Amino acid sequence: MELRLLESEAEREQFERALTEARATKGLGFMEKRRSRLGRVHMAFADLWAVFDETSGTPERMLAGLAMHSLDLFSQSYPKPDLTDRNPAEVFEVGELWALSLGAGAAARHGGFIALGLAGATTLLIYPIARPWDLTGNYPDYRAVGSPIEWPFAETLEGERIYVQPMILDGANLRRRISAAMGAGFEALDGNRRLRFENPLAAAIAERRMSRLQARNALHPQAAQPAASLLTAK
Repeated sequence: MELRLLESEAEREQFERALTEARATKGLGFMEKRRSRLGRVHMAFADLWAVFDETSGTPERMLAGLAMHSLDLFSQSYPKPDLTDRNPAEVFEVGELWALSLGAGAAARHGGFIALGLAGATTLLIYPIARPWDLTGNYPDYRAVGSPIEWPFAETLEGERIYVQPMILDGANLRRRISAAMGAGFEALDGNRRLRFENPLAAAIAERRMSRLQARNALHPQAAQPAASLLTAK
């Protein structure tokens, strides 16, 4: 898999089209309000990253993406939480996450942590939806800051209000996530504009299977013996 920084106008426009389609058709369904210009600001000035599978038959097809910017590039999307006590060059807001599949979404998150590590991030800020759907459970290592806030920039497809929960990942939790992503191995190309790595979803599934097998064998060591003997039988 490859997470690639998008730099051409055509690539950024393709990202925006994919984001709009994913928001409307994948999962819950919401869109930016007609008067909002937040999305345009992010599309124009944030770093846009997209996932590609360079080994597939469609290596130039975007499979997932995210927007990322440090607070010394431009301010956070909403005044809360107050992060003025931190170095703005090390505080990154990540949003506009979209994916066409579970595997592509996992790759975007995985590659995003590599990019954050290379950029020297010490704080990660996100605004997941809390109401009318609660997506905060997808971020177990993050801590909520304050109460959910009405998001003035987006609404459901039915025109309902959306509330988001400001959440932060920093300290040991952020360092652990970055270390795990970078420690799994990656190749940085073109001045860190292209990050190549193995499919993290496949590795995570294999790890979970091995953990379950080890736990089962620890509880029932006798059950593992016949399988082992079959492997050595002549």
